[in-house]
Amino acid sequence: MKRTGAQALVDALVAEGVELVFGILGHGNVQLGEALAEACSRIRFVPAKHEQGAVHAALGWTRMTGKPAAVTASVGPGATNLVTGAACARVNRWPLLLLPGEVFADGSGPLLQQIESDHATTANDCLRPVSKYWTRVQRPEQLKRVVREAFDAMLEPGNEGPATLCLPMDVQAEAMDLPPHWPPPRVRAPLRSAADPEAVFQAAQWIDQAERPLLIAGGGALRSGAMAEVRALAEALDAPVAQTQAGKGALAWTHPLNVFALGPTGTRAGNALAAKADVVVAIGTRLTDFATASETAFAPDARFINVNRSWFDVGKERAWPLWGDAKATLASLRGALPKSAAPGRRQPWRATVDAARAAWLVEADGWRNRPGTPLRQSRAIAVVNDFASARSVVISAAGSLPGDLQRLWRDLADDGLGYVCEYGFSTMGFEVAAGLGARLACPDREAIVLVGDMSFLLSAQELVTAVEQQVAYTVIVFANRGGQSIRGLQRGRGFQDFGMALAAPVDFVQLAQGMGCRGLRAATAEELKGALDFARGERLRPTVIEVAVDPDDRIGDTGGWWDVPVPAVDASGAPRPDRAAYLAAKAKQVLR
Repeated sequence: MKRTGAQALVDALVAEGVELVFGILGHGNVQLGEALAEACSRIRFVPAKHEQGAVHAALGWTRMTGKPAAVTASVGPGATNLVTGAACARVNRWPLLLLPGEVFADGSGPLLQQIESDHATTANDCLRPVSKYWTRVQRPEQLKRVVREAFDAMLEPGNEGPATLCLPMDVQAEAMDLPPHWPPPRVRAPLRSAADPEAVFQAAQWIDQAERPLLIAGGGALRSGAMAEVRALAEALDAPVAQTQAGKGALAWTHPLNVFALGPTGTRAGNALAAKADVVVAIGTRLTDFATASETAFAPDARFINVNRSWFDVGKERAWPLWGDAKATLASLRGALPKSAAPGRRQPWRATVDAARAAWLVEADGWRNRPGTPLRQSRAIAVVNDFASARSVVISAAGSLPGDLQRLWRDLADDGLGYVCEYGFSTMGFEVAAGLGARLACPDREAIVLVGDMSFLLSAQELVTAVEQQVAYTVIVFANRGGQSIRGLQRGRGFQDFGMALAAPVDFVQLAQGMGCRGLRAATAEELKGALDFARGERLRPTVIEVAVDPDDRIGDTGGWWDVPVPAVDASGAPRPDRAAYLAAKAKQVLR
């Protein structure tokens, strides 16, 4: 059977279960485009408007399905535009296949868009540090091996990430002989290995001895489908559960042990309880500075027990490592707990948890119902939250919205797919494209994107793609006239307001309409409710709702510190007065 390199690659993608390829065709991948056109009944190509947007759309698809999509780009600038999205995938451990075009394998050139340095280096080498797997295909026959290697690397449990296959133009076009049965279909069985039983037994002893246990649920808890196991362990221990951005939804917001979040975007309850915990069970989390409040959230003598299938993460905070799948390991851990513990022996801790949660809910309701004109961001979030259903997914990423959402959003979904906040890389420009990918993945689900005005301006072009594909979803632009999260950070550290104002007037409604979307404006809570209701009825194209919100009225400090250094001296060389307070806060860090 004669197949070109591009045809053989497409055959392999279909065999691996890839359903969507996003991208832009150009110099370096038109050959692959021809193969995709020939196979359009077996695999769908979605032409994006920017390569970075293509990656973010693919990641929205992956987050909702758990399956990788592919992204193709032309040689040169098309390939370099993939870097930010690839880094986003690497940080979040999301599988993704990148297929950038490449210069000729036979060495002819130099070509249009080729970087000249040495024969072995091209623009695609910039994808090496952000890829889990990277290779340059020199012969079409190599595809038999490297496609399998790429998927095995992308889907490695606990260490998922992007794989890059650099495809020279001549390799895409060259024919090779393949057996009629190639490629054989791949069936991947889920791996549910629990942690070592002896390690589980020791962890259970320490947890049983704890007086003030705390659970932190991360994205690994959701990927494993361990929501019931998180709840069961929390109830057995009377332990509060704080969730990271990636883990939000691991415990129902109505559950009395849910304290929402901790760290600089955490709740007052979560941060107060973290400071008192004597044992912390971290489940499927990377334990970044937003979970540890830059290593100041926990008591110096707190013991960590980490449940994680990533070997890189399981030992963080010098934890006792339970290396394994969260669902299987938590079930094993729950079974290993001693049965003789007196009921209610942690009643003082439970009383503290109940009081902290109740106080936070009162405070949160104050923010959710906060009056004022222009509309408060927290009030707008509450309006959207009250409108959403258990079949809605809210999508966000950078700016001040993730912090307010982590504190205030009350997720109604019970499957871990109701809340998608890309905060591992905090990628501006993720939101609009990811909403497209999420809606393609789950056409029976309502997608609501919450995005700041600056981030919208980085990513709005994929609305055109959504119009072309007749994909309807809702995009709410929080127009607060600039980068208010960084402006707030400047003010909080005694800096000047500098460089974060959106000085030019921007009409987001007209922008949306110019791209073929519905464009609406909402100035009040009632108008926002009406606009959301209108958008829910739209079936063929996105609806963009511009909501002007107060740039200054934001949720302030809730007890979590974030390490943002204050310069030692000012422009004149004099010591800055805020430096001493910064150093005093930094002295509380516990670097385990």
